[in-house]
Amino acid sequence: MILKNAKIVLEDEILENGYLIIHDNKIKAIGQGSIAEDGIDLKGKWILPGFIDCHVHGGYGVDFETGDQDRFQTFAKAVGQEGITKYLQASVTTDVVTMEKNFKAFGAYMSTKREGSICLGAHMEGPFIAVEKKGAHDEKLLIKPNIELTNQVIKWSNHHLKMITYAGDLQDGSFTKFLIQNKIEPSIGHTNMLASEFEKDYLLGAKHVTHLFNGMSGIEHQRPGLVVGAINHRDVLVEVISDGIHLQPEILRFIYQVKGAENICIITDAMNAKGLADGEYFLGQLPVIKTGMKVCLKSNGALAGAGATYDHNVRTMKKYTNASMNELIKMTSINIAKQLNIFDQTGSLAPNKLADLVVLDHDLNVEMTIAEGKIVYEK
Repeated sequence: MILKNAKIVLEDEILENGYLIIHDNKIKAIGQGSIAEDGIDLKGKWILPGFIDCHVHGGYGVDFETGDQDRFQTFAKAVGQEGITKYLQASVTTDVVTMEKNFKAFGAYMSTKREGSICLGAHMEGPFIAVEKKGAHDEKLLIKPNIELTNQVIKWSNHHLKMITYAGDLQDGSFTKFLIQNKIEPSIGHTNMLASEFEKDYLLGAKHVTHLFNGMSGIEHQRPGLVVGAINHRDVLVEVISDGIHLQPEILRFIYQVKGAENICIITDAMNAKGLADGEYFLGQLPVIKTGMKVCLKSNGALAGAGATYDHNVRTMKKYTNASMNELIKMTSINIAKQLNIFDQTGSLAPNKLADLVVLDHDLNVEMTIAEGKIVYEK
């Protein structure tokens, strides 16, 4: 497959009139100028690395807990329309019996022949989180970080557990060490911890923070929280839900200014109601109401996951920060690929890397998504 007459966003430059050749599942060549061979004329549209969402529960009627036995495949085939080529599918807090059932179903899915965008594994969000910052998690089911239960989840998922969100202050560092030893990315979040309490986990190797500002202690000059800890350490990668709802424009600009494009990864945190009509749905076992892109708990109006698409969040981040296209791909693809130790395979456009890419129009709407050389969405 040849894509030509495109603006191609590489790591450190933009080819204004370039071509990209795909052979099997990899990028064979990228070049500047015209090419004689037949191919898809993109008429000046953008080619970017495929988006990687490390925190998405689901959408289009399904998520980790919602839907039939084919729900993981259903999501994989649908999410390409957002420009996502790879993702971690996130769970929410449930009782242990339900957790076992869901993680076993997920493990079985990961072991089958799959279509669509490619799931890299699970991001377990809850139950190891703080009651004070529970967000849309069932308070009755929350527990302290537990190595024994996590070992069970690893087995249930067929060793496809890749990231866990947990309140670092609810453990003494042993859980953080356990995750790192088991090659699971430790992500600190849903916590009321002090910035000073973040230090022990940071020094042990925890360098990822779940949806910065949302579900955590913030910037209070007499009680600096996790937000301050995450900002003070330049090398901590922070997830940002840039839908314009979870964070106000001024906060998006603030994060961009203080963390820099090199230390942000855009996420959706989207749940099953994304892409569906407004109405009542469930996040895990909790009733929620979707209005536009906003999803809230029916009980108290608290934000409950999200209803925005990844490409919407990309456009919103660009709008409010005025980030360059080279900075944008750091926040959508490069940074998280490095964090997940897959940057040698994907996350940027280069010969011999996997052909994971998204074609965007001039307004950054998705025109085509290619995951490992296969077109998984075409407008």
